Amino acid sequence: MADFYNKHIFVCENVRGEGERVSCGRTGSIQLLASLKKKVKDLSIPGKIRIQRAGCLDRCELGPVQVSYPEGRWFSLKTEEDVDIFLKYYIESEQIEKVEHLIIKENA
Repeated sequence: MADFYNKHIFVCENVRGEGERVSCGRTGSIQLLASLKKKVKDLSIPGKIRIQRAGCLDRCELGPVQVSYPEGRWFSLKTEEDVDIFLKYYIESEQIEKVEHLIIKENA
């Protein structure tokens, strides 16, 4: 099977109504998605990187959440600084130890 992307990042931007369960779209994910897309484009990162919106990924209380494939690794990027760290150490150089604090642990 062909690999279309080296990394395929899904960013939850689900928005629930007022008074309902928390949702990523209400905790900044829409802005983070735009920032990720712009920065990936501006950096001209080699390889095939796809940043894509997603509906609810059902880890709402940990959000905003993102998931990266093919690894199936879950992240919670909340700030522009988080986005920069994620791009520099996860996407560009794959230094996982530098993004450990952004990874959502299995038992979370």
